[in-house]
Formats: sequence, C-alpha cells, structure tokens
Amino acid sequence: MSTTDEGLIMDVKAFLGNRKADWFDELTSEQQNDVLEGLAQADAGETVTHAEAVKLFGKWGLK
Repeated sequence: MSTTDEGLIMDVKAFLGNRKADWFDELTSEQQNDVLEGLAQADAGETVTHAEAVKLFGKWGLK
C-alpha cells in the first residue's frame, strides 16, 4: 500500500506502536511449528480425552 495521507500514516504508526505482542509471536520458530502441528492434528480429529492423557502420562505428566 502506498499513501501520502499523513493522518493515515500517523494512525497506522500509533496502531502498530500500541500493539501488544501476541504470545505466539514470542515463541521460537520450533515452538510455533509445534503449536501449528498440534492445531492441525486437532482439526483432523487426532485428539485424546483428558482421561486418556492421564492414563498415558500419569496424573502429573510423568509415569
């Protein structure tokens, strides 16, 4: 986009300057890929219930 409208430019700068970082943006690229992979798996129905996860990994995530 190209513009010389100074008001618009100032509004965009103010908007971007006040933008808070999203938690996803603060992840490493590897972590982002893991999250995206998990979302794709969930979308494909490749999930387990909480009860199944507890059976697999134990109450505190350890077996």
